Amino acid sequence: MSLKLISIAVGLLVIATRVPGLVATAKYREFLIKFPRNVLLGRILMGIVALIVWRTMYYAATDEWKWAQPLIVVGVPVAYWLVYQFGTPYLSMRAVAALMLLIAKQMLDAADVSDAPLRLIVTVFAYLWVVGAIWMASAPHHFRDLIGYMMANDQRCRLACAAGTAVGLAFVVLGVVAY
Repeated sequence: MSLKLISIAVGLLVIATRVPGLVATAKYREFLIKFPRNVLLGRILMGIVALIVWRTMYYAATDEWKWAQPLIVVGVPVAYWLVYQFGTPYLSMRAVAALMLLIAKQMLDAADVSDAPLRLIVTVFAYLWVVGAIWMASAPHHFRDLIGYMMANDQRCRLACAAGTAVGLAFVVLGVVAY
């Protein structure tokens, strides 16, 4: 994928996850406060992650790793089932962390092949997502507390959502104009 497409897609993703906080602040706050313990949404998101990882690993196993493809076909669904059965605490947080890592990899891959001088903005943002994902996956209770702090009242929620929307708009503008 090109850096232009990645920048626009990430910007739209960030905007799409923040605009509801500006439009329906109370419902958005309620959803985000319950989100870390939402098992159903966590299982759905982790299923999406498992499908992406399964496809990526399967097609990455070429040449001398061709023998691993049958193991991947069986191993990834088994791993998902194990997570589905035994990994329910904070599953939605960990699934979002995994998605953030997968998206950050795409951002870095696109930035690596680009010659645009502003590609470092995408690179830095991707590394910030990696740090956030590691923090979210390794200490989800800390991230839950941060969500609780940011969503304590409507003013904080709107401020956080406005800042996120501004970042998303900046990425869309960079994708359209600079890359």
